[in-house]
Amino acid sequence: MIVFELGAIKVEIRAELERSEYKDANNRKRTHFERKVKTLVKFWDFPVRGNLQELSLIKSSLIYFMQGYWKRSGKEASKIDLATEIIRHHPNGTCGNGSETQILNFAARQKNKKSFLHISLQRNGSIVNEVYFNGQEVLMLDVAIGKGINFLTPTIDRQGDFLYDY
Repeated sequence: MIVFELGAIKVEIRAELERSEYKDANNRKRTHFERKVKTLVKFWDFPVRGNLQELSLIKSSLIYFMQGYWKRSGKEASKIDLATEIIRHHPNGTCGNGSETQILNFAARQKNKKSFLHISLQRNGSIVNEVYFNGQEVLMLDVAIGKGINFLTPTIDRQGDFLYDY
């Protein structure tokens, strides 16, 4: 298991071995181990569980911020144009009462002529958690999420069903 924590953000990579036994063509008993890797990136109570679409959006937001951070300095620093969000609608809410909308926001902010990445979690339109990261912390988070993406493995499809026919 690999765990990375930066403030309230946690990246966890966990591997599990699944054992299966079978008989080969010569009727000999064989054992096969299949490694299943699970990646979890958690922003407070907003989990991203191995969803490549959301993980790549998060990673590209971090990279975009860092490119703007390195490229612009001084007066130009305020021109990092980053405003990305992941929206989730929960029809029954997290507590089971009423519908709930969660929005995870990534935005570039500037304070005292220094750029920061602002990550916030909104629930039903109001910010419930937020954090500001400097350039080094964004790079650390980028490395950890990149490692989680690299460990993603496809599920084994024993049926042969494909989304697209080639």
